[in-house]
Amino acid sequence: MELKEHKSALAALATLGVTAVAAGATAFVKIREKRRQRREAAEQEQAEGRLSAEQMMVYNEAINQFIRLNDRIYELRRHRKELQPLILRLAQMGEKPAETGSEIVNQLAASIEKFLTTQVPFINACLATIDADGQTYADYVHAPVGGRFDTQLDEEPTGADIANGAPIAFVLRLGYFFPDSNIVPHPVKSIVLV
Repeated sequence: MELKEHKSALAALATLGVTAVAAGATAFVKIREKRRQRREAAEQEQAEGRLSAEQMMVYNEAINQFIRLNDRIYELRRHRKELQPLILRLAQMGEKPAETGSEIVNQLAASIEKFLTTQVPFINACLATIDADGQTYADYVHAPVGGRFDTQLDEEPTGADIANGAPIAFVLRLGYFFPDSNIVPHPVKSIVLV
């Protein structure tokens, strides 16, 4: 009798083991299928000119980093003469400026260089996916250093009514627009002193 119960218990355990193995195999197949579907969806999004969720997250973080640098430039506006070459550099319109006597400005310059080497290539890659016109980061950043005032792209911080074409003395903050960004859904004007 005891042997019969023992065999019955072993048969039940074997059935449970087979069931567990089958369930594990089914789960493994489902996981692989979901991964394949996600990969195909990401490929489809990229083919349609959209970023994947992961790419969009990193794209938005790179834009956040740009905004933080731009805000830092605005915070240091009392150094406006020293900042003009950095503003041009951040807009990828100028060469790497020489170090200044101000440690704060030199730290900002180092941060800008790091951003330009690490984040801008990724932003350009994302823009290549999003924008069929072939525009790059430099096309979406507005730095009117030494330029003329444009009411559609620039604003004066005092709110004075400035006519189009007035010469710009200093740029205090870059203007920008990054398409398909969740962070910046509309163009931001540059802040300038005339």
